[in-house]
Amino acid sequence: MNGRLFATSVVVLLLVSTGVGALSSTASSKKPVTIKLAHLYDEVSNPITYAWIQEMIKGFEKEHPDIKVKQEIFRYDRIDSRAMMDLRTGTRHDVMFSTPQLMPKHRLVGDYISLKPYIDKWSEEERADFSWSPVWNKSYPLGIPTGMHTRMVAYNRDMFKEVGLDPDRPPQNLTELVDYAKKLTRDTDGDGKIDVWGLGMYFGSERATVELYFAPLLWNYGGQLWDPETKKAAFASEAGVKGVQFLYDLVYKYRVTPEWAASGTYGDLERRFLDGKYAMAMGWGSYWIRDLEDKGLISGCFPPTAECKAPKAGVFLYPTKNNEIFVNTWSLSIHKLSKHPDESFEFIEYVLEPDNLLTFPDAGLPARASLWKRPEYNTDFYKTWHEAAKHGRPMPSTARYPELGDTVAAAIQEILAQKAPIQATLQRYQEEYNAEEYNAAYGR
Repeated sequence: MNGRLFATSVVVLLLVSTGVGALSSTASSKKPVTIKLAHLYDEVSNPITYAWIQEMIKGFEKEHPDIKVKQEIFRYDRIDSRAMMDLRTGTRHDVMFSTPQLMPKHRLVGDYISLKPYIDKWSEEERADFSWSPVWNKSYPLGIPTGMHTRMVAYNRDMFKEVGLDPDRPPQNLTELVDYAKKLTRDTDGDGKIDVWGLGMYFGSERATVELYFAPLLWNYGGQLWDPETKKAAFASEAGVKGVQFLYDLVYKYRVTPEWAASGTYGDLERRFLDGKYAMAMGWGSYWIRDLEDKGLISGCFPPTAECKAPKAGVFLYPTKNNEIFVNTWSLSIHKLSKHPDESFEFIEYVLEPDNLLTFPDAGLPARASLWKRPEYNTDFYKTWHEAAKHGRPMPSTARYPELGDTVAAAIQEILAQKAPIQATLQRYQEEYNAEEYNAAYGR
């Protein structure tokens, strides 16, 4: 063997024995792939969250130079339906933002893969960091929650003081909620017309009517929207009648909620509270915390800091029996037609890193239990939100939930707008829904 060949052989042996040769070979042989990320944020309507998406892509691609991320942007109310339709047309996606309350339909259609094989590789500590929340079971195994959106009752502390109410002791039950609302409903300028309503609500055609008002009252009285055993709607029960009667009385008996709460959009609730037209606003979403900050009603709370204070506006749990309120989130899922599920899950894991979730503008409240231990979430303001999150309850697990929600909202609108008989109207809508569900199940 000549000297040059011997020297080369020694170098190769040394590289192989130290692993350098193997790593180099693996890195060079790994083929670059492109995964698609389907989300709902564009540069015009939501520039802050769009910028966060760009940061996630940039950071991930830097850590994984062999994986490129291509964006697909859909409307928030169409992204789930596109996942289902595209499965049938053979149009592939990879990572997709998904809606937990629609998971039963996704399960039926089969457009997402189970993430269980990936989650099984997590440590118990990592799984527990997510599985504590009420949105976990609704999302998993077809998705992993990125945060939590829950609701409470926002109230104007100064208005409480003006009518002799203690702002540090908000209503503890529904009776007190009505009593407080009566005192807070006022004609402040003496023109004979109410200009401050005690309790702002929303009874429009959106599903917020069901999720934020009817369902919590139904649960309060021991009822349910849909029976998982009979697979039928059950909202026209005695509990359902009591729930709608309470809403009806707020408008027509106690006159603490305006009749026009049945029109407009859910966003009007926020606007009227910020404008001082509502003393209390039931159904205040965690996504509106920023707007309280911008209005000067709270300070240091968005983004969260350890100095968070709420001198002008407070929030309290729904004063129902178990403080139960609808909770949801945006989850991350992988499409059934993905050609790169492993790489897609690598991207999901990157997004789910604590510091990345903490900066996700649309995440809402933390999905990870560990994040609640940080000083910025240990303030009185966020402790109350944490309690609301723990009492959160998702919508029923029926594949026809959108139709169920629309049916109940239509029934409530008819009752409030036409002063229709409550029990008979609910019963009629329930029978119509159950007949349609039967026909859908048996292809009729």
